[in-house]
Formats: sequence, structure tokens, C-alpha cells
Amino acid sequence: MSDWTIRPEAAGDERAIYGLVERAFARMPFSDGSEPGLVDLLRERGELALSLVALDKSGKIVGHIGFSPATIDGRDCGWFQMAPVSADPPVQFRGIGSALIRAGIERLRASGARGVSVVGDPAYYERFGFAELSGLAPSSDHDLPYFRALVLAGEPPRGTLRYASAFG
Repeated sequence: MSDWTIRPEAAGDERAIYGLVERAFARMPFSDGSEPGLVDLLRERGELALSLVALDKSGKIVGHIGFSPATIDGRDCGWFQMAPVSADPPVQFRGIGSALIRAGIERLRASGARGVSVVGDPAYYERFGFAELSGLAPSSDHDLPYFRALVLAGEPPRGTLRYASAFG
């Protein structure tokens, strides 16, 4: 049994999510500090298709994950970008991020999503089934070494995957 519960983001969670994401990425060497603002911008633009939080036993938000729609060759194909994934530093490495990833993927699968992409540590995300897909690439060559995808339904797509507009 876990020490947390997972639920969809609710009205009033925004400030707690911002602070959590800010703390989670503060010491990450690859972070430019934009992650908390990215979540807000995705939400403001209506591009935060799925946002889940993990709550500890006291009801404090200790984890967050966001998913936004992605296009392939300019078409909406039922694909989503997973980002960011955050766990509060005092509770990192206890499975909160993994639980949020699994819960998000299952909710997307149940809703009819066709796939999910991520940019991050390949060794970490490949544990969840993410892999390089021949013929599918991100729009940024910078992301290519860290880009992985997970097919949820149908054939693996081919083309260039573009993230939601909030990603820039």
C-alpha cells in the first residue's frame, strides 16, 4: 500500500502544483527553470489535457504529471506529450513519479489515446515501455537523443511529432 493517492488536478491546486514543480526541478542540472511556468502556460492555453496530482496522507500535493496533445506532421493523431513529471524533493525516489506515469498512461489508454511521447532520461522512461520508434522523431534535433514514445493503440506512427504550443 502506498503513502499517497492519485487524483486529477482540481480547481485551487494551481499554486501548490507550481511550487511543487519549482522545487522538484530546482536542483536538476538540465533544467532552465521554465517547468513551473510551462504547466501554467499549458493550463492557460487549454493544452493541459490530463493533469494528475499525488497527495500524501495529510492531503498535501507531493507529485504532479501533465500530458498535452501532440501532432504528427501537423495532424491531431491522438498522441500526447508527457511533461513534466515532478515529485517533491523530500519524497523523491519513493515511487511517486512511477505511479503518476502509470496512472496517466492508463487514463490516456482508457480514453482512446493512441500514444505518448516523452523527452528525458531514456534509461528511466524505457522501464515504462517507452522506446525509440523508427520513423517518428521530435521537431527539435536537440530532443532526439532523449525522445522516446509509447504506442497505446494502432500501428506506430511515422513523421514529425510536435509538442503543444506552450513548449515554444
